[in-house]
Order: sequence, then C-alpha cells, then structure tokens
Amino acid sequence: MDNKINGKVVDEFTLDNKTVLISFESKSIGDTIAWAPYAIELMNQKNCNVILSTFHNEWFKGSKSYEKIKFISPGQSVKCDVTYRIGWFRDNNKSWKNFDLHPIQPNLIPLQKTATDILGLKFKEVNHGLNFKPDKRPIDSKYVVFGPQSTAGCKEWPIENWESLTKMVRNLGYEVVILSLNDYNIKDTINVTSRDWNDIFNCLYHSEFFVGLSSGLSWVNWSLNKQTIMIAGFTQDDHEFTTNVKRVSNDVCIKCWNDPVLVFDSGTWDWCPVYQNTERQHICQKSITPIQVFNEILKIQ
Repeated sequence: MDNKINGKVVDEFTLDNKTVLISFESKSIGDTIAWAPYAIELMNQKNCNVILSTFHNEWFKGSKSYEKIKFISPGQSVKCDVTYRIGWFRDNNKSWKNFDLHPIQPNLIPLQKTATDILGLKFKEVNHGLNFKPDKRPIDSKYVVFGPQSTAGCKEWPIENWESLTKMVRNLGYEVVILSLNDYNIKDTINVTSRDWNDIFNCLYHSEFFVGLSSGLSWVNWSLNKQTIMIAGFTQDDHEFTTNVKRVSNDVCIKCWNDPVLVFDSGTWDWCPVYQNTERQHICQKSITPIQVFNEILKIQ
C-alpha cells in the first residue's frame, strides 16, 4: 500500500521483515486447504514472518513445507505488525456488498484466489501438501474411494447414481470404499466412517483415485496429489482446483454458486435459486449420469 501526495508516492508500505498474522475466518475443510498454501507464498514473496491461525492447524503444523510458519489457535492473541483476515464476507449473508474486506466478489473467482486477492499476491494454483506420513494400506486389494456426502443439497448426487457407478467400477476390478460420516449401505462397498483425519488421509492416499463432489474431501485428495473425479454441476470449471482432476458437469442451469447476484443460503438444505420445490430442483447435479462419470474414470485407466 502506497501513500501519495499529488500523485507522487511519499511513503511505501512493505511487509519486509515484518510479522504478519493470517487469520482464516472459515472452518470449512475446502477453504482451509485451499488458502493455507498462501501463507508460505506470502512469507517467501514478501520476506516476512507469518503466523497462521486456522481451525485445523494440525493438518499443516509439523509438515516440512510449513516449518517456518508459526501456528496459533483462533482467537489467541499474538504480537504482530499486520493482520489479514481470509474469508467470504457478506452483508448479513444476503448480499456481496462488503468490498472493504475482499477486493473482488469471491464467488466469481477461483476459491484459492480469495486468499491471493486479500494478501495482494499474484494468483497461481499452489499446493504445499499436508502434515501426513503414509501408514500401511487399509485394504490389500486395489480400491477406489467414493465421497457421496456434502454439506448442502445442491452439492450432492442421487444415491441411485452412486449405486450404479459402484457396479461399473467393481466391474473394472476395484473394491469401492465409501468414505463418509454416514453409512450409505450401498451393496458390495466397504464403509469407512472414521473421524480420525490420519485414517482419512491414509485411506485416500492408498486409493487408485477418488470420486467426489465439490467438497472438503476432494480438496484433501488434491492436497495429497491424488487424482480426483469431481461431480460438480453448480460451479464454474475453474472454481475449485484444476490439477489432477476430471470434472463432470452439464450446462443445464446457471452455475448458481458463481452467480454475480445470488448468495448461497446455508440455512436452507434444498437451496436451489432457480428450481427449488420443483421437479428440476438441483438439476445441475441430477442431470449428470453415472455413465458420464464412468467415462471420465476410463480416461485415467
């Protein structure tokens, strides 16, 4: 940030050798993994000391990549020269008018760009991994992981589609693991409902690939440098990560998540701003067929 008089710079603000606190305002798995790498990028590019506050510090603290980053818990006080808050800041969760805290409306840009815009960095997709050391394989045979659970109805895919896809994938010779807090009871699958993140990371790490939604598990899989098949009809193709991923979507609606006017209502499970309470509710996801997803799987065989 520069201070100017009559158009001339008289005082140039720099982070050089300063201590910077980066505070994540979201508990979301995807947000946390998407934004964390830019603590390292800011430190390296601006020659500053970085303190990072997230709701999931254990995912990064202890990793060699993050060894120069100091971690504190949310709300913990610390001496610093500058504080950056990273998040999606809306006015009463109803409009995108609050541009004092983010320079660009965040739902119109890639999720990772939320962090670079606020931190003043040039955007590029960055992955610095997780604090994870692989353990023994949880399943001896080759297996694929499905992640059918999400945090909103507009993100989910019909259960009968997961059942059909299971049969197709098993015919390729893979076991199918359902990684979820809920037991989906899909025939001929293995349910893993562990809440231990090391178990979750290890299950994904040893899988052949992951089939999931625009959700936290997809971001975890990406951070492990694993291949993801992502079923995401409600977001634009560049909203999530773009490496190690095959996206499946149809242009049947407006990509509501990235609409310039619409604001996601987290209090309404069936939020569907165009077709709610009609037969076409969540058509963006329902229109995606198991064979479409299977065809993307065949491309990585």
